Amino acid sequence: MEKRKKTLLTTDNSSIYYEISGQGFPLFLLHGNGGSGKYFEKQVPEFSRSFNVFTVDSRGHGRSKNKSNFLSFEQMADDLHGIMEQENILQADIVGFSDGANLAMVFAKKYPEFVHRLVLNAGNTVVQGVSLPIRIVTVIEYICFRFLALFSKRAKNKSLVVGLMLRDIGISPLDLQQLSVKTLVIVGKYDIIKQSHSMFLAKEIPNASFVLVPKQGHSFAKKNPKVFNQEILTFLKEK
Repeated sequence: MEKRKKTLLTTDNSSIYYEISGQGFPLFLLHGNGGSGKYFEKQVPEFSRSFNVFTVDSRGHGRSKNKSNFLSFEQMADDLHGIMEQENILQADIVGFSDGANLAMVFAKKYPEFVHRLVLNAGNTVVQGVSLPIRIVTVIEYICFRFLALFSKRAKNKSLVVGLMLRDIGISPLDLQQLSVKTLVIVGKYDIIKQSHSMFLAKEIPNASFVLVPKQGHSFAKKNPKVFNQEILTFLKEK
């Protein structure tokens, strides 16, 4: 399978890395916090048979650089829009995992006309949507990186990334209610995102369906790609 490796240069001179494979309707795959497009290595070969698949390394993640002194989902949404403009894409399906799902929601709010269908796997609009033990670990991790940032630029960049998990993403219930595109909210039964929060997202988004996958946790796209891929492709190909 041929992959085309591309870069977007943003207005602040950050470089955003992405790969393209397959032919068909555009499909963007957005990874989670601290990850990269490689997270979807078990999805790309199958999805590429039906779609023109874009795997994006979000700003400050993977092979993408962040030249600004802060990091936000708003910036990353603008980066995503920049890629679509560079590739002459007017509309695309978006599959987001974890922080990628959060980015997908922010993008859909900011650029609604560019979204055809939306898949939200383990996203959360508020910090309280994440289980308490994970929130505690995240705070400790953030404090450590903030201290190390005094001595290391890499640690500073990492603190910006981890810091994304300590703030609400700026999507209100009213924003969710105004998402008009067909949406799939999918989550493993043992995810770190509270089940009640995932159900809240599905309830607030008018055109959303909810799938709870038994026996699976946060990274079930990697651990059970057969089930994940089947659920996603069934949804995306529905008439």
